[in-house]
Amino acid sequence: MEQFNTIPLTTLTGTFCACMGVEPPKYATTKIDELVEYITSRCQNGKVDRVIIYNPDAIGDYIYRKYYDKFASVRKHLKREQPMLSMIPPKTPVCFASIYSGATPEQHGITKYVKPVLTIDTIFDALIRAGKKPCIVSVAGQSMDKIFRGRDMDYYSTSDDRSAVDKAIELVKEDKYDFICVYNQEHDSVMHITHPQSRSALKALDHYCDNFDRLATAVKENWKTHDTLVGFATDHGTHREWYGLGQHGKNIPKDMNITHLYDIFPKQQ
Repeated sequence: MEQFNTIPLTTLTGTFCACMGVEPPKYATTKIDELVEYITSRCQNGKVDRVIIYNPDAIGDYIYRKYYDKFASVRKHLKREQPMLSMIPPKTPVCFASIYSGATPEQHGITKYVKPVLTIDTIFDALIRAGKKPCIVSVAGQSMDKIFRGRDMDYYSTSDDRSAVDKAIELVKEDKYDFICVYNQEHDSVMHITHPQSRSALKALDHYCDNFDRLATAVKENWKTHDTLVGFATDHGTHREWYGLGQHGKNIPKDMNITHLYDIFPKQQ
């Protein structure tokens, strides 16, 4: 019988804040100590001064493991695999609200597929209080584009995944943000109208990996003066329903178990 992973998404905000030396927001009371140690021990000053997180939607751990070779272009940049447990229900706005606040669904208030603007304390509020500049780059109308609005920060809404990554690469080259989130959606969108292992859904995974490779390469080329935490962090998994289409939202290992990848791009000069 397949087991559930044990480290919840609510630990990530505390982890990112600890790596940056930033006081975490109200609900981010836990962190992944081993990941913090892995990252900060490789920094010149014991903390990172840049973070960029690529958020590809809906990559279940079983998909990652079965199609492991597809993710070679991610693993060439990121060596640390981090098993994670999604939120209940494993729906996109529920999960990203927890990833970037440290709060449970009961605490942040998103307990189903809705996209309200969060009013609780989030990592973006904590970064702003610390004098940092965060931004979000997302396909327009998606959860990451909507639920963190209303902060004194920048939001970039694009027409599709590739243009979101193109914009993020522009921002990396400008080097004015301390924390960048980049959201892509294609695999989730495609698997809902086919299934998670359809030809088009697997092609969407290739696009995720190619997009991340372009983004990570830009970070290595343009942020050589920074110690940078880089992440490849999905929100939930998927399964195929009895009627044939892809879905997610159940408390089952296929929907709940995911794997993130992280690493430090150390300062070069």
